[in-house]
Amino acid sequence: MKKIGILTFHKSYNCGSMMQTFALQTTVKKLGGTPEIIDFSNNGQKKLYQVMFPNNSVKNIVKNIIIYPHRKRIKENNLKYEDFINNYFYLSEKKYSTMDELDEHNYSTIIAGSDQIWNITIDDADDAYFLPWVKKARKIAYAPSFGAKNIMEYTKNIEKYKSYLNGFEYLSIRENNGKKWIKDLIGKDVPVVLDPTLLLEASEYNSLIKNQLILPNKFIFYYSPHYENDINILVKSISKKLNMPVIGFNSKTFYVKMMNLNGFKLPDFEDPSVYLELIKKADIVITTSFHGTIFSSIFKKKFWVVKNGGMLKSDDRVQTLASDLDLSDRIIPIKYDDSFDYNKEKNYDKYDKLLSKRRIQSMNYLKKALSIGENNESSK
Repeated sequence: MKKIGILTFHKSYNCGSMMQTFALQTTVKKLGGTPEIIDFSNNGQKKLYQVMFPNNSVKNIVKNIIIYPHRKRIKENNLKYEDFINNYFYLSEKKYSTMDELDEHNYSTIIAGSDQIWNITIDDADDAYFLPWVKKARKIAYAPSFGAKNIMEYTKNIEKYKSYLNGFEYLSIRENNGKKWIKDLIGKDVPVVLDPTLLLEASEYNSLIKNQLILPNKFIFYYSPHYENDINILVKSISKKLNMPVIGFNSKTFYVKMMNLNGFKLPDFEDPSVYLELIKKADIVITTSFHGTIFSSIFKKKFWVVKNGGMLKSDDRVQTLASDLDLSDRIIPIKYDDSFDYNKEKNYDKYDKLLSKRRIQSMNYLKKALSIGENNESSK
């Protein structure tokens, strides 16, 4: 099998983005392919993960004042992410910043996905992830996400995205809402497949953990991209009730939101291996994150997903995952309930059976997509 290109958010300094890249790359290799991560990162993405915010508003100036004393720590974390990328990803020799630069000449197949690559509202959105620049190689979409944003509500050029989606030989999606939106947009029923991270076993992630942290015997790992105040209050209340310290993540946001005032701590440094170690070793994980939910389940943790604003609207990322894999009982409201058992164990028996079934379905989809003969009729 010839080289298979993967285009995704591999260069986001975000553990979920990096781990889904690692998982898809690993899966393609296990299936007999030769994967290569197309080293594309647009200017929006580069700006998004800079140490300091642009000084273009009073709000950002205030943020920069707050994080200025911590700029060295944030920069060091960014370098740790870069080290992970260089050590674990099979990167293309060329680096790309714009869609016009992208080159398909080495690839027999190009996979778009996974992650929120089809969320056209985010700072690092780019039409490149819909693969309109690919003219000869086969185009596969594996578990991309619209990020809870219906394209039809956020673009004035619906026909363009119809054309992009119709250009895929194999088209899948990661969430139920995405399935509905594709049906509405181009009239096709597409499969909802597992996020790539769920295609690997826990043992395959254990190999990434370096056991380099000095941690309390028992602690709560609080993983949230945004640190909303009402959720912080919930976590602080749970911490007090269970007498467990809280370790957070995402240092830039942590400092901006001044999470240390809640008594929360950060690990000494951050990268995907540290993220996995914290989830695995935590007594309890509290998260608002899709991938935080996934890795908590992979490591069979006591964990809680806090039901926040987006989940009450069109954001069904966690709900799709929870309903598919018997995790709905781990979703809790924001309001603290002193009578609730936040230390309750999770029975993973049903989860294991459901995951096995869904993994077979998802792997079969990917196997079929990757084994298309050069002259075979495409399946859209």
